[in-house]
Amino acid sequence: MKTTTAIISIKELTSGAIPNLTQILKAVPGVQSVDFSLERSVTVVEFDKKQSSLDDLLRAILKAGYTVM
Repeated sequence: MKTTTAIISIKELTSGAIPNLTQILKAVPGVQSVDFSLERSVTVVEFDKKQSSLDDLLRAILKAGYTVM
């Protein structure tokens, strides 16, 4: 399976948000891995475009109450 990488900026990303965001993003179909950079306030998500889209990832983050930049 070929994966796509999405780099998503999240406003005011904190270490306390990482467990929740990891759970939220891994629940999106096709997500293979989730990583974070607190210094850059970004999450890096590897996902299968045949199962989900960037919009699905963004919607999941926004629905959980986080702000995407």
